[in-house]
Amino acid sequence: MRIAIVGAGAVGSVIAGYLLEHGQHEVSLLARGPHLGAIRERGLLVLSGDKRMASRPLASDDPQALGPQDAIIITVKAHALPALAPRLAPLLGPGTLVVSAQNGVPWWYFYGADGPEADTPFDTVDPGGAVWRALGPERAIGCVINIPASITEPGVAHHAGRLRLHLGAPRAGEHGDALAAIVQAIDQSGIACNQTDRIRDEVWSKLLLNNASGTVSVLTGRTMGEIRAEPALLGTLARLMRECLAVAHAWGIEIADDVDAELAKGVTAPRHKTSMLQDYEAGRPLELGPIVTAVIELARRRQVPVPTIESLWALTRIKLGG
Repeated sequence: MRIAIVGAGAVGSVIAGYLLEHGQHEVSLLARGPHLGAIRERGLLVLSGDKRMASRPLASDDPQALGPQDAIIITVKAHALPALAPRLAPLLGPGTLVVSAQNGVPWWYFYGADGPEADTPFDTVDPGGAVWRALGPERAIGCVINIPASITEPGVAHHAGRLRLHLGAPRAGEHGDALAAIVQAIDQSGIACNQTDRIRDEVWSKLLLNNASGTVSVLTGRTMGEIRAEPALLGTLARLMRECLAVAHAWGIEIADDVDAELAKGVTAPRHKTSMLQDYEAGRPLELGPIVTAVIELARRRQVPVPTIESLWALTRIKLGG
């Protein structure tokens, strides 16, 4: 199978490292900047637990150099995808599937959904439907990532904690054998990969945590372990998660209220900084759109009050100078 990792930053590099270490598929990387330069010069190094995975993948910043793929796994941040998506045409063959591995509410969310929004772009996360038109929702495979990772230096990715992906077609039952082959390829590489017919449930299960921890981490500057260890923050986290859960339920999502149990658990990577905090400290744009703004918009459409989410969204925007 030909697999291209599009936007091979921290998470994309970890996925690539495992696939390349397994060695059963032709894996290439679409990357940029110093990370791309280091991969070209010295190769890619992925440090994961006690694993040290070194490889020499084909890497480029030009999709034309990689050619048509059986699957592309897109790990760029959601706010960067509308500008990038039209450039990805050289990667798309007649049967190419697009595994969209972004945090938050994804661009394909209304494809195959019920209600008046069915089969329409979601402008909040895909302005003007740019990704929808360029990639085609009929190719989309939803992907929920549980891989805490960071780039420690150009060409080197570090992972600690969970190592799991959930994949599913937005319209349950589509892409049967092709989707199963992608899931098998990832799972056999050493990354636990689950196929589901209810990918939106998985999206919201992770979004409960990302929505709560993202803005709190930016406002406090604290790691996941430090946030959970602060009693004064636990009540705020619980309110954020339950408001997000109420929005999910209003949209027909079947996930249980296990907020108290979740907050009582220890975090698997206590020193890990959320991706939103990593972006803030690096001066990069934040994923507020898919993780926070989209939840507020979906709440508005179903008339669900989310005062805590709105308050922290506003405080974060003020901190950003907006």
